[in-house]
Amino acid sequence: MNDTTVESNTIVENKNAKSQKKEKRDLYREVTDKIIALLEKGIAPWRQTWSSYGLARNYATKHQYTGINKILMNNTIYPIPYFISFKQVKAQNGTIKKGAKAEQVYYFNVFFKDSDGKTIDEETAKQLKAVGKEVKKLSVLRYFNVFNVASIEGIEFDIPEVELKENERIEKCESILTDMSNRPEIRLMNANEAYYNAIEDYINMPAIKQFDSPEEYYLTLFHEMVHSTGHKSRLSRKGIIEPNKFGSVPYSEEEIIAEMGAAFLSTEVGINYDAVVENNAAYLQGWLTKLKKDKRFIFKVSAQAQQATRYILGNDF
Repeated sequence: MNDTTVESNTIVENKNAKSQKKEKRDLYREVTDKIIALLEKGIAPWRQTWSSYGLARNYATKHQYTGINKILMNNTIYPIPYFISFKQVKAQNGTIKKGAKAEQVYYFNVFFKDSDGKTIDEETAKQLKAVGKEVKKLSVLRYFNVFNVASIEGIEFDIPEVELKENERIEKCESILTDMSNRPEIRLMNANEAYYNAIEDYINMPAIKQFDSPEEYYLTLFHEMVHSTGHKSRLSRKGIIEPNKFGSVPYSEEEIIAEMGAAFLSTEVGINYDAVVENNAAYLQGWLTKLKKDKRFIFKVSAQAQQATRYILGNDF
């Protein structure tokens, strides 16, 4: 999913393989309701994103789902998280089983309008903004249907198991740590706390031997690394560059971004977040309250968590 910031002027459009007819559907509400349903079952959906088959992806293109799709597609009823579109099934002379249920993949298209309301391309928008002209940025929320490989007949799928061994997981953790560009210094100044100091731009971590397992150490470190991406020299995120009181809305949002980003990073190294971090009933209830009030909230924080993750991994965004 495109990690573009969701703005208030958003058009909802369905782009199916068979039809491009516009529908008046509240996709924000539909996605939020899916997340709420998982939370009400006591599942923190951004945590459970690893299986012995790896991460959810499109079988034909091998593309791993990101952002909100990473959360949704790794939490379907199917044990093998590989999916394929109607067109891709047809191209391989396969058929979809009768009664098979499609899953939706969501994405944003962005377009621009000048002060006269005329649609312009991105390059023109940049030129106008550079000379102080008014430019309106709009995002179009779209979706398309995909089917799990278990719902397809006539195609012989090659599904290798990719479960990582213990030493491979730790090596991958270290690679994330060493490969991050413009990484803050990691210090051991306080053996009793893990935190990110935004003013001096460093992470304090207890020694790895103080944790019950290496996985717990790295997940805690990932959480603080996500916080550090908000520094003004990196992604300049409001929750980091502006001081906020404990318990305030910006403070809480930043904590959720760090929590979700750490979960995303854990999927990169094959660590089952739920096996290390226990779900907290009060924490989940807080999410439910926020999501029921603001249907765009999950899009906002998941996009920022994904952006932070991509920065740490050195991916383009």
